[in-house]
Amino acid sequence: MASPTQIHVDADNTGLWRIQQTPEASDRVSSLLQQDLETHHVFFNNDGFHNHITHHLLSLYGTGADASAIQKGYDDNKGYQRKARPVHNPKEGGEPPGTATGPVADDWYETTAPQHLGHESYYPDFLRFFQHDIARRDEEANKAGSNLVGWEAVLRDRVFSGTPAAEDLRTRLFAGFLHPLIQLMYGIEWGEPAIVAQGLAQAAVHKHQGLDDVLYSMERAADSEKAKTTGHVSILSLFQEVAQSPQLSSAAHWDDPNKMRNGVLARALNEMVAVAAKVSVPATEEGLAARTAEMAEACLYVASSAALQHPTKYIKFDFFLIHHVNSVPFFLAINSFVWLSVEAKARLLEWKIRLDLVQYASRACPPLLEVSKLEAYRSPPSSNASAHPAADGPSTTNNSISPEATAAAARLFHMEEDGHAIKLVRATGLIEREVRKSLFTGTPCRLLNSDRVWEALYRLETDSVFAPGNTYVRTTGLEQAWEDIPDISK
Repeated sequence: MASPTQIHVDADNTGLWRIQQTPEASDRVSSLLQQDLETHHVFFNNDGFHNHITHHLLSLYGTGADASAIQKGYDDNKGYQRKARPVHNPKEGGEPPGTATGPVADDWYETTAPQHLGHESYYPDFLRFFQHDIARRDEEANKAGSNLVGWEAVLRDRVFSGTPAAEDLRTRLFAGFLHPLIQLMYGIEWGEPAIVAQGLAQAAVHKHQGLDDVLYSMERAADSEKAKTTGHVSILSLFQEVAQSPQLSSAAHWDDPNKMRNGVLARALNEMVAVAAKVSVPATEEGLAARTAEMAEACLYVASSAALQHPTKYIKFDFFLIHHVNSVPFFLAINSFVWLSVEAKARLLEWKIRLDLVQYASRACPPLLEVSKLEAYRSPPSSNASAHPAADGPSTTNNSISPEATAAAARLFHMEEDGHAIKLVRATGLIEREVRKSLFTGTPCRLLNSDRVWEALYRLETDSVFAPGNTYVRTTGLEQAWEDIPDISK
């Protein structure tokens, strides 16, 4: 049974793809995730590069990979991870495990933790605290006969309660190119308390770096904008507005150390806030569902357009833009929580959409192609197109994953990578399902609504990682990013 310190993934617990796994794969992924929890640090180098093992293995497992593929994914990435660190001793501001005055003390988070927020060396302390906090809430729920399990109660109180500490932690979830949010995503999607604790601890050790000020500035501006705006402002139109702004489209420079912080937010903050202020999500179940599908479709469209902007070169996805696609399942999962208000869900989605726009500007606004150009994509001769088996076409059943998504995922099962590629295909399968579902609800998405475009997108995603050159480019809107990508052989 899963607990805050023990990972156990059942064969019928495969996340939002809702497939059935084997007992062997279940045992293997549980064992390897436990090893990762106990032996690896949250970052694999001193530059803050993230450990992706949880994302990688659960994405493989959740799309149907067998035990051998899951093992390979782990073996390919364990070698460069840093070892797990111990909880601090008393003289360093913490306590060893098991003492009542360290991270397991009920008041540690309020009294001691604030001074350690944003410091990666305190990741084990925050992990221990959240594990203990979840276990304590489980005990309270059992005594009270509550239907709210421990990790849900912790999220409610530590992230969504509206206290200054909760507001702070929620902002940190969006730091680090959404990595804390993505780590938490796998915890809530699979209902694994230990992975929820990892996600919250990861958020706690990320620095704001001004992100909090930006998000709240956008929120305040949005409150003023609502009084002036009538009708629905589409997310696609906001991406187009960013691209058409001379200030925003030129704000990111190749030599910027961080093209979001040193580029867009330094050179065009007012313009960025003005566009982001137009983001609004209705605080109704219907409006939330429609806007979530629209957000998901827009992120996938933008990332795919960016990958195709150089027709003479091999296609490559932007490393940063794909994180905004790969994080989509978080919002699909959290929208199902009955214990969280629709207002809180809508606010969270507004933050995501605003950061989607900021990230697009930070990648120098790669062109937004006509959907027909996406539909027209064909695998180059060297891409092993035979790996895309013929299918009867995507199913239009509301809860099904299409054959194309399943085939694309299978093509990646034994590929040596760090998880970004399989995450992208997994997220795309879910986005396709949401977009197609919107056709049944009377709120159709307007971009990716043909069988041909979905077939092309899966080819794009798998071809891109097998094509010659670097697996991804960084900042696709700048020509320098493409210099090392080979031309397609004639």
